Amino acid sequence: MRTLLDHPKAGLIFTVAAVAGLLVFGFAIGVLMTPYTEVIGMERLGELTCLQMAGTSERAVQVLTAFNAEELGALRGLLIPGDVTFAWGYGLVFSGLLGLLTLRLKGNWRSIGGWLMWAPLAASVFDVLEDLGLHSIVSQMAAGITYEINPAIPAATMFFAATKYLLLAVIGPLYGIAGSVTAFGDDRRLRSVVLYLLVVLTALSMVQKPAMEIPACFG
Repeated sequence: MRTLLDHPKAGLIFTVAAVAGLLVFGFAIGVLMTPYTEVIGMERLGELTCLQMAGTSERAVQVLTAFNAEELGALRGLLIPGDVTFAWGYGLVFSGLLGLLTLRLKGNWRSIGGWLMWAPLAASVFDVLEDLGLHSIVSQMAAGITYEINPAIPAATMFFAATKYLLLAVIGPLYGIAGSVTAFGDDRRLRSVVLYLLVVLTALSMVQKPAMEIPACFG
């Protein structure tokens, strides 16, 4: 069965995806999210991770109680359209780089990589679902109707967030780093080495935030 990896312009397609992701990433942070992060404060964005992992209505309300009315309004904008757009930025960048890496692999690595390279984009899908759930919770908190928060919403949101982090901060980075080490054994051209470095640096950046913020939510 032919896949995108067999396409004669696969390298160009993955490169365009990665570059497009950078543009989306920059637009999301620089245009869509900045006005809201200025209201909330960059140092408090870790609390949004705790909201993602709340799991229950009570815990979600507890996290959001620390935000005033203006900050709750900013949180809504930060989630939609901010984080919804941001999600596709990192998904395109990381999957584009993993696609370019997979083109340099052989045998089983290439076959398995044909699936694993999509992990970041799959994470983007779960991120959007997570944002929809969080937006609903924050909107109800802002309206003062916390008693109507359906317990299924924070539970589902936590599932979406956990799945996102599994794909983005575990599966994607493990494949990216292991694949780069494997590919380096066969292809040491300068442009390939630069790609491996980009993949590894991107993988580490995807791990850093959840590794720091998630444990703090349960500490």
